[in-house]
Amino acid sequence: MGNDKPHVIYTTSSSYSGKINVWDHGGSLVLEVGGYPQSVSINTPDLKERYWFRAVEEVSLRLKNPLRALLLGVGGATILHLLRQKFPDLELVGVELDGEIVRVAKRFFDLDRIGKLEVLIQDGGEYVQNYQGNPFDLIFVDTYLGGNFPLHFEERGFLLRLRDITSPNGVVVINCAGGFNLRSFEALLSEVFAQVEVVKVPIPGFLGGLGNFLYFCSR
Repeated sequence: MGNDKPHVIYTTSSSYSGKINVWDHGGSLVLEVGGYPQSVSINTPDLKERYWFRAVEEVSLRLKNPLRALLLGVGGATILHLLRQKFPDLELVGVELDGEIVRVAKRFFDLDRIGKLEVLIQDGGEYVQNYQGNPFDLIFVDTYLGGNFPLHFEERGFLLRLRDITSPNGVVVINCAGGFNLRSFEALLSEVFAQVEVVKVPIPGFLGGLGNFLYFCSR
């Protein structure tokens, strides 16, 4: 008989993320970083109820045919897989600070099987500040080190730069969990972007949490 009880099948660590676990939960996988679930495999039975699927569905309500997308924070690639399914022609750039996370995503979460994807191992803030290419139709900021949202990603200068590299009809999506002042962050976003919508998404199931807040920002 197989082991249907959730159990860790791989453990590693890095100087950036701390302890990294991959859990097997009845055949589907969960990437846990610093005690927090950061990604799930695409075969997760209740995926449609989870944050990652809901996030991409919300994106699809606002963007019908995006051509270029930037993801700050690759994790276990759940969002990348779902964006590829939803938008087959989308060119994807994923920026991930932690090379160990990328190695885990390749080994357990089929990162290498996602087409039209360039993965860069570097600081997302530096990438945004130095970017000189064509604007993106979608920028998705999902940059957590364990349960912590990097403080420099809340700064006005960074948000202004995000706006500048977004196409006129594009959308910037910022994923935030609890742990800092959500209202003050929304107020700051409203100073930078012409329109800001907030969508709360719960995280049900194994290694769940209190929920996420998605900020949809447009120029």
